[in-house]
Amino acid sequence: LALLDFVAQLQDKLAIAPARTLVAGFSQGGIMAASLALTRPDLVAGFAILSGRILREIEPALAPRAELAKLNALIAHGELDDRLPVSFAQQSESWLAELGVPFQSRRFRAGHQITQKIAEDLFAWVNQRLA
Repeated sequence: LALLDFVAQLQDKLAIAPARTLVAGFSQGGIMAASLALTRPDLVAGFAILSGRILREIEPALAPRAELAKLNALIAHGELDDRLPVSFAQQSESWLAELGVPFQSRRFRAGHQITQKIAEDLFAWVNQRLA
């Protein structure tokens, strides 16, 4: 709830519309970004998960499929991640496809880290969403 309140307050204070709001995070931050977007897509246009995953525990709180279809997601994960294995990215992809959430997925020759290439891909995805 704190993240939800923070995003809503920030949007209000800076006059940023939900259609121009993206949330992203690395590892646990990616879990939080996905949880927020999938349960409250009215607050954001999309989300990015960097070496994270989507928690199945949020399933009872998921927004209706028609609302989820308006989101856009990015899943970026290191193939060599020894903390959150790449299988979590594959599970996230499967679930997003099942839910009808449009997404892009990228794999990198990296561990549990944000490399320059991952950052560049994230920035390109953000710029594409907000163009």
